[in-house]
Amino acid sequence: MRGGRVIVVGAGFSGLACALALAEAGADPLVLEARDRVGGRTLSRRLPGGGWLDLGAQWIGPTQDRMYALVAAYGLETFPSPAHGAPTRLLDGRPASEEPAGLAGLLGTLDELAAGVDPAAPWRAAGAAEWDRTTLGGWLDATAGDRVVARYAGRLLAGGLLAASPDEVSMLQMLFYLRSGGGAGSLLGMAGGAQQDRIVGGPAALARRMADALPPGRLRLGAPVDAIAQDACGVRVRAGDEVHAGDAVVVALAPALAGRIRYDPPLPALRDGLTQRMPMGAALKVHARYPAPFWRADGRSGVATTDTGPLTETVDNSLPGLPGGVLTGFSYGAQARALRRLPDAARRAALCDALVALFGPAAAEPEELVEYDWSADPWTRGCFCGLLTPGSWCDYGPELRAPVGRVHWAGTETATRWSGYLEGAVTAGERAAAEALGGIKSQENLRYVY
Repeated sequence: MRGGRVIVVGAGFSGLACALALAEAGADPLVLEARDRVGGRTLSRRLPGGGWLDLGAQWIGPTQDRMYALVAAYGLETFPSPAHGAPTRLLDGRPASEEPAGLAGLLGTLDELAAGVDPAAPWRAAGAAEWDRTTLGGWLDATAGDRVVARYAGRLLAGGLLAASPDEVSMLQMLFYLRSGGGAGSLLGMAGGAQQDRIVGGPAALARRMADALPPGRLRLGAPVDAIAQDACGVRVRAGDEVHAGDAVVVALAPALAGRIRYDPPLPALRDGLTQRMPMGAALKVHARYPAPFWRADGRSGVATTDTGPLTETVDNSLPGLPGGVLTGFSYGAQARALRRLPDAARRAALCDALVALFGPAAAEPEELVEYDWSADPWTRGCFCGLLTPGSWCDYGPELRAPVGRVHWAGTETATRWSGYLEGAVTAGERAAAEALGGIKSQENLRYVY
């Protein structure tokens, strides 16, 4: 093929989008995936009575144009997230009908600061050095003027957006993320925001259709890559007992996982340092299935937030036209890690107690409580995405997308728009495909020169 052979490591949305873009450009992609499935951080579980549960990423929303285009191109549809009744809030352990006073002002201030951050180069912002060494938690404590507001905002922002605790996230990381996703309202919103729509069958159904569209024989499952070598002639990628040769390689993995691969020659010190300073977030997602969405009868939407307890937020994940109701709860950062340390029975009891605190006694006994621990998944090790630790963006951020010879980087972490989302994964994969093809062309031109 006219574009050369490009090996793609990882068959999540970023790797699949990269491979499809390569094939469309006339290149010869080969996708190597460690799992026995495609889809990366998306995974659906079929329900016996029909329908499914999305155990990983599940939503798309306005301005995520590539995702909507792919849904349409592969013959799938979307449907809106349920919208019934009013949200539930617990502030300092007590019901609250309104958001805490001062929250809107804090979010507005953050959006104003984020407007000064270039998502392609956050380290160049005027306040980057100070923001990089200041944690979101520290900034909220100094700015909010109220401990409940600071705690609530920290859980919504660091937890709900980054799956971390406020003291684990730098202000620069937070501001980059806000700018990348269009602001706090866009990122936190249901209707009109990032949680507006779901894909019929789940994102995993779209990933399978994308994989089926690859040229025959160009996807290998159960092929974990453990070594990548490059020289003037090309790349050699080892997956178990097989070694695959190509002109370039795109590593479509989170930096923390990409750093576990052995490179020959070794990665430059700063790129290797980046992989050591970008751990995955910690999120625990749990689905509580009930005979009916009982909360709607009480005039509640199923959307809940709280500043205390193991769960930060819940949503109504019931499927239209199917019996039963699903409340999906999320725990983040320190709370998620504390839950994981509990024995199974104790953790489930704690989760049910948290649901009861939000929705009353009817939430006490779900028909089923379904968890998936992405931190325990050896080929993921956390969700939603990788985050640069406080103090790391300025020193190591410039290495995030920079190719290393014939090695190129994809994955949602490398996106400048909708970073951390499926949209970011797709656009990052397509960007890396173009870079790899450009690199191959440059190498060919050099051969003619010499």
